[in-house]
Amino acid sequence: MEVEEASSHTSRCTSVLHLLGFTFLSVVLQKVEVIVKVMETPRLVLKFVWMEKNIGVALDQVIPGYGTNPLSPYYFWPGKDAWEELKSTLESKPWISQKKMIILLNEATDIINLWQQSGGNQS
Repeated sequence: MEVEEASSHTSRCTSVLHLLGFTFLSVVLQKVEVIVKVMETPRLVLKFVWMEKNIGVALDQVIPGYGTNPLSPYYFWPGKDAWEELKSTLESKPWISQKKMIILLNEATDIINLWQQSGGNQS
């Protein structure tokens, strides 16, 4: 049934129903627009605590629109091998790809090296 036909059909039905004493509720069809917002994918970030004698590194997952989910405690170097502890944490998360794990470990290495070159842990 075309829109014009539906309109005239509705008018005829309304007239008949009014003659019979019924209250008629007119239904209006309208176009509905749906907007789908694409959610950004969660990302992994390293957080650092830069101190004179130590540097700490932690792993967080940032979920856009929701916040941050810590995936590890801070691992401090040189007291312990923060890099090895971070590596173990990454390996325990099967949903983190090997490629992403390598990128994160390389970033941690770069920051720890930068900390050392800037005089970190010199007594």
